[in-house]
Amino acid sequence: MFLDLDGLNVEQLLQKQIEIRQRMSQARGMSVQVMYQLQNMLEYVNVELQTRIAQEQVKSSREKLISEGKNPDSSFEIG
Repeated sequence: MFLDLDGLNVEQLLQKQIEIRQRMSQARGMSVQVMYQLQNMLEYVNVELQTRIAQEQVKSSREKLISEGKNPDSSFEIG
C-alpha cells in the first residue's frame, strides 16, 4: 500500500489518520499482514503530520518577523 500525502494540509492529514485508525479497528482479527500495512500507513501519516505542523510553525514565525519589520534569516534564538 502506498499513501500519497503530497498536497494534503494538516486538517486533511488528521482526517487521513482518523480514517486509518477506523480501518485498523475494523480489521482486527484479519490477517497480520493487513494490520502491519495499516500500522505502517498510520506511522507514515504521523511523521508527515508532525513535519507539516513544524513547517507551518516555521512559516508562521517567519511571517511574524517579516510583519514586525525584522529579517527572519538573521534571527537566531538560542535557549
